Amino acid sequence: MLTGFADALWGACEAFPGLDEAILTTPGTPRVMVDLLTGYGGALVGAGLTPRDAAVAVDFVADLVFSSSVAMRGLDRRLPDAAGGSSTVRERYRRAWARESAGRHPFEAEFTAEETWHGRGWFDDKLDIFLDGLATRIAPGPSRAPDRAASPGPSTEENA
Repeated sequence: MLTGFADALWGACEAFPGLDEAILTTPGTPRVMVDLLTGYGGALVGAGLTPRDAAVAVDFVADLVFSSSVAMRGLDRRLPDAAGGSSTVRERYRRAWARESAGRHPFEAEFTAEETWHGRGWFDDKLDIFLDGLATRIAPGPSRAPDRAASPGPSTEENA
């Protein structure tokens, strides 16, 4: 469900350039959005998340979509260079990673991979990692895990 929510938000950002920045910078939430997000949150609570985890999950996915959309669109921005020409932000990042990493570690190759710098970039990977972690918080059966906001936190023994 959250993947579909993310895809719908990403599609809206593509259809309406600037929507992502407007949402990130405009205070307030229209009633229609409150109702929509409440529907997602209610479904997540029904699936076993606490109300707080459900609210954070919906907010996290929306923030991830909007910030990733802004970042990916920003890669097309052209910047002047020292030679009097220009290059895109994407080109500068890729050149910097290629120059600095020079294949020292396979990790670094991920920063020079073509798919990292186009389309949705790492968005889907980030979403998958989040969803995998979120799945561990779903309470089994009819009893639900306690809401962390209501608990005093881990005991001293748990921190040891």
